[in-house]
Amino acid sequence: MSSDFGFWKRGTGDPADIFDRLAEGDTSDLATDPGVKRFRDGLLARWTDIEDVLEPSTFDLEDSPDDALKYVLLTLSVRQLDYLPEILSLAQDNGLVGFSGVAGEPI
Repeated sequence: MSSDFGFWKRGTGDPADIFDRLAEGDTSDLATDPGVKRFRDGLLARWTDIEDVLEPSTFDLEDSPDDALKYVLLTLSVRQLDYLPEILSLAQDNGLVGFSGVAGEPI
């Protein structure tokens, strides 16, 4: 079992719709922001095992490098859900908004 979460700085539209479009690879509603990259880098520095559940992947960034400045999607395992309080704090520190796919609401 896993839980999906999305994070971004600014987007156009309803957070649920943005999240759904991100799951389909559509980033057109999102603005770039260096805070997203700082968040991503902070996640990878803190939890090395998170790289396998992080989007955009390193491979995806080869084709769309600006996506590193637009969003982070995480599919956390039950064990990784222990990270969530710190992940949310890091997102807040970088001025990001989030959405929980499981709860279907902003976080």
